[in-house]
Amino acid sequence: MIRYLDTRGEVDAPRTFTETILEGIAPGGGLFVPERLPAFTVDQIVALAGVPYHARAAAVFEAFGLDVSAARTREIAARAYGPNFDHPEVAPVVDVAPGRHVLELWHGPTLAFKDMALQCMPLYFSEALEQAHAKGATDLDYLILVATSGDTGVAALNGYADRAHTRICVFYPGAGVSALQELQMVTQPGDNLTVFRLAGDFDDCQSSVKAVFDHAEFAAELAERHGLALSSANSINWGRLLPQIVYYMSAYADLTARGAVAAGDPMDVCVPTGNFGNILAAWYARDIGVPMRRLLCASNSNNVLYDFLSSGVYDIAVRLLVKTPSPSMDILISSNLERLLYDLTGDPARVAGWMGELKESGRFTVDDETHQKLRASFTPTWVDNDTCLRTIGRVQREQGYLLDPHTAVAWEAAERLGGDVPVLIASTAHWSKFAGDVVRGLTGVPAGEPVPGVADDLELPDRVVDLAPGASVPPQLRAVRARSRRFDARVEAGREPVETSLREWLARC
Repeated sequence: MIRYLDTRGEVDAPRTFTETILEGIAPGGGLFVPERLPAFTVDQIVALAGVPYHARAAAVFEAFGLDVSAARTREIAARAYGPNFDHPEVAPVVDVAPGRHVLELWHGPTLAFKDMALQCMPLYFSEALEQAHAKGATDLDYLILVATSGDTGVAALNGYADRAHTRICVFYPGAGVSALQELQMVTQPGDNLTVFRLAGDFDDCQSSVKAVFDHAEFAAELAERHGLALSSANSINWGRLLPQIVYYMSAYADLTARGAVAAGDPMDVCVPTGNFGNILAAWYARDIGVPMRRLLCASNSNNVLYDFLSSGVYDIAVRLLVKTPSPSMDILISSNLERLLYDLTGDPARVAGWMGELKESGRFTVDDETHQKLRASFTPTWVDNDTCLRTIGRVQREQGYLLDPHTAVAWEAAERLGGDVPVLIASTAHWSKFAGDVVRGLTGVPAGEPVPGVADDLELPDRVVDLAPGASVPPQLRAVRARSRRFDARVEAGREPVETSLREWLARC
């Protein structure tokens, strides 16, 4: 069995997988990381091409030695990656141009890559909670708190809706999500959930929610008055990272099966990156055995990761968040970076020190050795708003393939940084979720300018269909547009306003 350690070294004993997924975040604010990783040979990875995606996922999960039976793990994988995905391959790899292959991660019910984890994680969460109740380890139910830049909240609400012994509350930034992302959240069916629009940007959301997790008095109040403990569905929870490792292993198997890469030869992987979780999953997949040469870290105009990887200095002290066409990447505090720094140093005291400096001063600097290790694996670049939009239009004209703005950032980065090996480009969302900027890209309207002739942003996917031959509005989105709005609550940023909103909601439940 693989157990889990705290990146800041404040947990007295390693946790099991089920304990980790329930806690979400370690006491003291650290993140849980596996004490070791399983190892796959190239032959074992290549062999995954011969089985369906759910079996690939189960094989990876079982290799992590979860404290869940193999039979139950296979059941969970089969349920997570079944008819709820609209493509039989679940995460297909599309050969779009010579040497450039797009890993489509948006075939789930909410049309974003977050479904790849959040159709699976709630099932494991329920399993973990059942085990804890049966053992008498807890008699509490759980309240899942989520801060979202858009897609995580949508996918978490869908995955946790009406799950027994669980409630979920999502906070999204008033400035930063698309009209359709917001509609997906505020219309989500389910009796155990609610949604709040928080004043500010995603970092305000993330900081406010993390402050609630750090507030012991509020946790005690939830347990005493409501019989609830707190957990998270953000990528700070290891239950989010583990399923994401699978699709990089799956993609390599598919590429070798079709002859795009010879077994054992490397590929580059390019990931549009904001909170660092998706590219960190690729890092873990490489450590497990997937032949990867470079991890191409593609940032938008909020290029704090580009600056950090280039200089070794993480500095947000005087940086302002920029609104971009790729809002799910509009993040300045990349929380999963902490896991990477722990992996590179093995030193929880150093990691805790860096995270403390970031919280207190808005900056920290890693030592030269750690910076050199970062540079050896990660190759960064960033893409400005107008270049992102031009890439959408250019790729549609040249390749007949429609990108969303996040994938467009990665495509442009892959073109700049690509070399003599195939590049796998992670495509994180269906174009229809960001149709306004897709229209801008297809018609040459600059970033931030209104789209002529459109009075309602929810009509924008239909405009894309008129502009791009072969495009169609997916049925998942048509169903959302037919739903009624359920939630319209607003809350100020900060721990106290968020806690007040939770108290008021729970009093009505």
